[in-house]
Amino acid sequence: MDEYLKLLLEQIRCTKARPYIKQELQDHMEDQIAENMKAGMDHEQAEKEAVRDMGDPVETGISLDSIHRPQAAWKLLGMIILISIAGILIHAGISGKASENAVAGSDRYVFHVIIGLAVMMILYLLDYTVLAKFSKIIAAVLLSVCLLVILEGDQVNGARIFISLPGGRRGMDVQKLMLFYVPVYGAILYKYHGWGYKGLIRAILWMIAPVILVYSLPALRTACVMLVTMLTMLTIAIKKDWFTVRKKRTICGIWAVFLTAPIAAFLSMYLRNRLAEYQIVRIQAMFSSGSETDYFTKMLHSLWKQNNLIGKGKSDVTGILPAFNADYILTYLSSVYGIIAAILLCCVLAVLIFAVFNTALRQKNQLGMMMGCGCGIVFLISFLINILENLGIFPQSITFLPFFSAGGSCIIISYGLMGIVLSTYRYKNIYPRHPEAGFMSINSKIKKVS
Repeated sequence: MDEYLKLLLEQIRCTKARPYIKQELQDHMEDQIAENMKAGMDHEQAEKEAVRDMGDPVETGISLDSIHRPQAAWKLLGMIILISIAGILIHAGISGKASENAVAGSDRYVFHVIIGLAVMMILYLLDYTVLAKFSKIIAAVLLSVCLLVILEGDQVNGARIFISLPGGRRGMDVQKLMLFYVPVYGAILYKYHGWGYKGLIRAILWMIAPVILVYSLPALRTACVMLVTMLTMLTIAIKKDWFTVRKKRTICGIWAVFLTAPIAAFLSMYLRNRLAEYQIVRIQAMFSSGSETDYFTKMLHSLWKQNNLIGKGKSDVTGILPAFNADYILTYLSSVYGIIAAILLCCVLAVLIFAVFNTALRQKNQLGMMMGCGCGIVFLISFLINILENLGIFPQSITFLPFFSAGGSCIIISYGLMGIVLSTYRYKNIYPRHPEAGFMSINSKIKKVS
């Protein structure tokens, strides 16, 4: 049996897959030996019959090799290339029409896309299980960076989101960088697979820590996105029996606590005047007519009403709309090229996000599924919030449209998250459902070959 397995595994080119294939084949052959011995054979004869039933080792190995090897997600890669080209054309048009001060970010969009693509390819080629192996270390580093920015970062509009680099240049926006914590959290969740309530409590602590730090920047919108995303991931893990707990009670209890507790704490701080002055002003502005926020919302509604389905609208948004090439890129597109252009862009992104979820949810490996879902949820929530803000339904805040909004941080993070999704697809036929489980359904493949 050992010689048979050795010869068969020599046909498997992917060394990462060999241990799982060997374990599955060995289990299958041992089961067959046990059945043969029950039928009256001695151990030596039973083993020979089991090996013979497996078929030719070279032929079987070649067949398994054609299945268990890295694969490229060509459709996703093609969509990313098309989106990158579309984004470059859009921002090239912005740079050519608006003043130099108004196009901050658009003039460096190509540079940021190149960096983003490089990050994406590095994460794509890097086995996502490597990130999982060092997930707690990566998470600790991200938390430390966030804490450092809170303590020493440059203050902009009441928030500390940057640390200056040598030469006075701003570093990466830490609240965007913290979105990378989400897929890392998926790997942390997996480390507690098979645990009970003790593991669940630890998973919750790893979820709370980044939310508190991001909120302290302060970046309330990003903290909420992270909280909802990680709560959803934790819910998926519980439903898939990652934790030996009572599923329905645990899920309902967690959501009840994390939906009501922040609201109660926020109301308590507001009523007791514990919030910063600028935070109180923003809250009052959301519920008062005639305020700056109310004026901005009315302006957005007016702009959309003046836009045509096709072609340039009546108003020049570049002169009246702040961050028109970043937060409000959809409003800009509808004003310059028509509402249909903005709708088409949203449709392209919606198809991409659907493809991300489709790739993640069809993963047999649970770790890859969870990390891919985390990336997809970040894309989906950011996408929906940006649309609602452009339509004037959500109040003005810092948001971004994945892959299209100007700004190096959001572009690089978008491509980085996509790199993790591509990596989970690349190794989808390499790893089993769980490391301790069998490698896919090799038994059925063996029967077909033999």
